Amino acid sequence: MAPSKGQLCDRARQWASLRLDGELSELENALLDAHLGRCGDCAAFARDADAIAFALRSVALERLEEPLVVAVARRAPRIRALQAAIAAALVLVAAVLGSVLGVASHTGTPSTAAVADRHTAMVAAGDTADNLRQLRRAGLIEAGRPAPRNRRIPAETV
Repeated sequence: MAPSKGQLCDRARQWASLRLDGELSELENALLDAHLGRCGDCAAFARDADAIAFALRSVALERLEEPLVVAVARRAPRIRALQAAIAAALVLVAAVLGSVLGVASHTGTPSTAAVADRHTAMVAAGDTADNLRQLRRAGLIEAGRPAPRNRRIPAETV
């Protein structure tokens, strides 16, 4: 059997295998038939797959002499309880650290959210870009931060 010629042949061979179990849609069946009509290698693959499937399905089933038992390894309940306890302890430690670090970050300087709350302003439809820049500049100066110098600001506000 020849190797596939590319992506189309790979897809056709996959579909030929799926067709054996009746898992193709009508469109996929039609596309497969069209490809098999053009590609001799894939047509040979589909014929071989059909022959193998027919041979396997026509063989009589054999009875087992002894029943087949599959042992499933199960974790002891104690291990699962230990895993759950460790997970709960880690969540608790993360919550405590987050709370402590959150309190420590609020003690010195105001947080970004607090600064944003202080400088939140309602923007009206008549506000221009220059008006908004003036508001921002005034808020930055009030907060003690340097105002950007790369924008034109009217002389009366400086």
